[in-house]
Amino acid sequence: MADSGSNSIAKTSKRSQKVILTGLMVAVTTVATMAIAIPVPFTNGYIHLGDSIIFLSILILGRNYGAVSAGVGSALADILLGFVNWAPWTLIIKGVMAWLGGLVIEKGALKSRNTIIAALATGGFWVAFNFAVHRIIRFEAEHDPAGMLNEETPDLSQLGQFLDKVQGQLMIVALAIPVFLIVIAVLLRWKESLVIPIYQLTGMTLSGLWMVFAYYVAGGLMYGNFAVAAFSIPANMVQFVVGFLVASLLAAALAKTPAIRYFEYQPKLRNLTK
Repeated sequence: MADSGSNSIAKTSKRSQKVILTGLMVAVTTVATMAIAIPVPFTNGYIHLGDSIIFLSILILGRNYGAVSAGVGSALADILLGFVNWAPWTLIIKGVMAWLGGLVIEKGALKSRNTIIAALATGGFWVAFNFAVHRIIRFEAEHDPAGMLNEETPDLSQLGQFLDKVQGQLMIVALAIPVFLIVIAVLLRWKESLVIPIYQLTGMTLSGLWMVFAYYVAGGLMYGNFAVAAFSIPANMVQFVVGFLVASLLAAALAKTPAIRYFEYQPKLRNLTK
């Protein structure tokens, strides 16, 4: 009976700790998102550093509490910055982003095969998605070019050059991401761990690509033009990659401090101690 009571107290204490940490990460996510908000043309959205805290929240809180932190913190930032129309989308997109990342990390920790499957499947989907976006942009440019004009392309004479630039950026993104994921899958056979395990890197990559894809769909639905929504993809990719790198550095640094005990998914430091 005493052991049962002790276990119950321990579970309650851990749950309370998670709730407190979740509240803290909600606040940090909101502040990080608002600190540097760079407007994105066409979609009336913005890019920011909040994704780095979202990735960190996944590692610290796990997929469920991390989803709450990511969704609520990011949506609050939208509201406080005046992007209220994006807040409902952000609540869902960022919440799913954290949940998906945590799911891949959990499954990858169980079996390396799960990480390989997730990496290759994500790479294949990303290539298909970018191919579809190219087709949509080409169709809209041929059938409704006036609907794609904006302050950056005020007349049709500038539209072609702008579209070439955007499509070039999309092509680089389309090629870089699957190559990166394939490298991760191959490295998994050679390395047991990195500063941050490969399955954690894969989980964060998948969650970041989900964010890019979901905001594209949301932008297309909100503004009724999926070609215009595609112009936000390169900016969101920059946001995702920067957030990925910053979160990796923060996690690696925190892993060498007593804060490591608060991580739901702990980085491995085997290579650092050699």
